[in-house]
Amino acid sequence: MIVAMGVYQGLNPEMGWLYAVARALERRSVGAALRGTTALAVGHYIAMLSILLPVAIVAALIPETLMAIRPWLGAALIGFGLFKLFRPSHPRFVARIPPSRPVVWSYAMAMTHCGSPIMMLAPLTSLLMLLEFSGQSTAHGSLRAEWFTVTAVAVPAAMASTLLLTASFVAVLVYRQLGLAALTRFWIDLDLGWAAIFVLMGVMAFLM
Repeated sequence: MIVAMGVYQGLNPEMGWLYAVARALERRSVGAALRGTTALAVGHYIAMLSILLPVAIVAALIPETLMAIRPWLGAALIGFGLFKLFRPSHPRFVARIPPSRPVVWSYAMAMTHCGSPIMMLAPLTSLLMLLEFSGQSTAHGSLRAEWFTVTAVAVPAAMASTLLLTASFVAVLVYRQLGLAALTRFWIDLDLGWAAIFVLMGVMAFLM
């Protein structure tokens, strides 16, 4: 699920590869495209980590949180998905972030437009519950926080890394092979599918 979401976001032009292509065309350099996608992946990672890490720490201190959070997580996923269905446009303040600050732009987009931190809460809590109930984190009580922290760091890292690889591949392909004409032929709006995935995952969270 984590890898699939990273690929999906990496294919989405609104989440960065279009910006990377523009940077490559401006500077006539593949390196500029790769630096652009790297900055966007870093912003995405920071956004996810800022939500997932506190949740993991609280869950390590209060294990009951893992069960209690599931219905609230389901409601948040469904609510955000419905919001995206009816309000698919970008938040206006994001457009005022200058192109010279791609990490900040990506952070704001992750928090407000694509909702990756909320999305990644689903696999994170599932993995934490697996650790908790398998006894791997409780064999030594002092290790629970370490296990949970590592998991909270690894989940967004896996998603952001996959996003980076996918977006970089698409950006370089468009810049070197397809050209700008491809944008008028192959443009696909992935936001509708992203919103539907949110609703589906919210229902799954309730059922679990």
